[in-house]
Amino acid sequence: MTSFLTTLGTYIGIYLILSLTLTLETSSGITNFGKTAFYGLGAYVGAVIGTYLPLAMYGVGLSPFDVNGIQILLNVGRNNPILDIGVFALSVIVGFGVVAALGLALTYPIHRVGSSLVGFTLLSLGEVLRLIYLNTSVLGESKGFMGIPSPFAWIKYIKLAELLYLLVVLAFAGITLFTVSRISNSPLGRILRGIRDDELVALYAGWPTVLMKARILALSSGLTGVAGVLWAYYFTSINPNMFTPSLTFNIWAMIIIGGLGSIAGGIVGTVLLASVDYAMRFVVPYIGVTFITPDYLRWIVVGLLMIIVLIKKPEGLIPEKPIVITLGEGGGDSR
Repeated sequence: MTSFLTTLGTYIGIYLILSLTLTLETSSGITNFGKTAFYGLGAYVGAVIGTYLPLAMYGVGLSPFDVNGIQILLNVGRNNPILDIGVFALSVIVGFGVVAALGLALTYPIHRVGSSLVGFTLLSLGEVLRLIYLNTSVLGESKGFMGIPSPFAWIKYIKLAELLYLLVVLAFAGITLFTVSRISNSPLGRILRGIRDDELVALYAGWPTVLMKARILALSSGLTGVAGVLWAYYFTSINPNMFTPSLTFNIWAMIIIGGLGSIAGGIVGTVLLASVDYAMRFVVPYIGVTFITPDYLRWIVVGLLMIIVLIKKPEGLIPEKPIVITLGEGGGDSR
């Protein structure tokens, strides 16, 4: 039971980072249907550093895809805590930087295609990157990476190692929540919502809308990359099929059910759907359902939840609070 709860908590924590950053993007007028592009890139950056670097440091000329190479990685992980934690920390830093740079670099090209096509452009990017992973030998092609050393692989008690990793994931989720909340509740957040509602008016008001979107996309992409690194190091293996468009749909479902633009709604939607999704991995085989695969059944349940919520509460379980402007003596104040 303890392992189930720690795994579920880790699963929810990683998805919280994804849903919170998507909430920040949608609140800024960025329709990101390519969340898997940034998430997958972060995971692969973490996997490359986590496998190639330890082998290079130990002077081993084996490939991380070779059975002996994987065994050496596992042995290194069990016997060198400083290296494990150092490589993990480096992966997080580089993962954030690389993915944030991609988000920043993409801002101006996607701005030129128009807001109506941004989502599909980013969706296509996710598929392009997935095909690159699928056909690049140094990235493991269809098999991907295995034997990525966990930062706590040196701890003999597995439950303790899982608990410590859960705390790390929750810490990053907390940092993401703090960052997104500070931006959303600041004057900048109100400007970003104004850009989302009517970008032309924001331009006439003199706000540099493209620059603001660039900063938001860079920040949210970087944090999404960190989520990818956390995923790779927790499951210790990744492959291209983990980063399909269906993952993006799952994240969108979380914030739609919770409430678009609402931080609290995004958290509730994430906890709800992530719990349902993870629990059904065990419930479906247990009850003996054989006429449909568990993956398809999970999507049916998610779809039904979305339909029910959108019928009963079209704005989500916890709708975004409107900006209220009060006028009093001596001027106006907004909150």
